[in-house]
Amino acid sequence: MKPVHCLAALPIAAFYSGGWLAEHVGTRLAGLPFLMTWNIVWLLLTSAIMVVMFRFDGSREAARHAASTAQGPSHHDGAAS
Repeated sequence: MKPVHCLAALPIAAFYSGGWLAEHVGTRLAGLPFLMTWNIVWLLLTSAIMVVMFRFDGSREAARHAASTAQGPSHHDGAAS
């Protein structure tokens, strides 16, 4: 497992801690109850975290490198020259 995969624990921890936090805060944000606002914010942040994980994972580059070495420099795609 790569260290960047540890970022996936943040949304899980945030969603589980929201109920406890809402019990102690008890205010309204943007006209919504705190817990609803907390969940909406973390829904958006989860998408951002997944983008970061996708960018820094490195598996795309490894797959691209493996495909280019498997083809070799003399690969011909069959198109007429």
